[in-house]
Amino acid sequence: MAITTTTIAILTAASAVFSAVGSVVQGRAEQKRAKAQAEISRQQAERERQVAGEQEGDFRARQRRAAAAVRAAGGARGIDISVGSPLLTAEDFSRETTRQALRIREGGEIRATRLEQQADLLRAKGRAASTAGIIGAGSSLLSGGARTASILNR
Repeated sequence: MAITTTTIAILTAASAVFSAVGSVVQGRAEQKRAKAQAEISRQQAERERQVAGEQEGDFRARQRRAAAAVRAAGGARGIDISVGSPLLTAEDFSRETTRQALRIREGGEIRATRLEQQADLLRAKGRAASTAGIIGAGSSLLSGGARTASILNR
């Protein structure tokens, strides 16, 4: 049994349609995957901020305990910690504690911001994949249409 020109044209057109559908489905799947990865990055950013906040709080608590121990030791020795060198030392310790605590918080914020930027890039990548799928579908349909027309005009 011979295959007719019409049959070949129909198969060529069907192939183009299947290719087009495949391009769209693939683009949407990549967009969905990128969106999921972006959500994971966003959640990680949120967690980075939480962890940094906890670390900052823990650091401040340790430093308060250390300062209290120094004050208690000074008081036990009869040192007046409200004037002179002991006061200056306590103030310096307090400033350094604040500076270090802010560095801990800032480090978490920097990591979180990077993760949010990564999430934005992933979402953009997903949109681009979806657009590429649609363009690929259009290309497949046009190419298939041209091949079909060529077959029918023989």
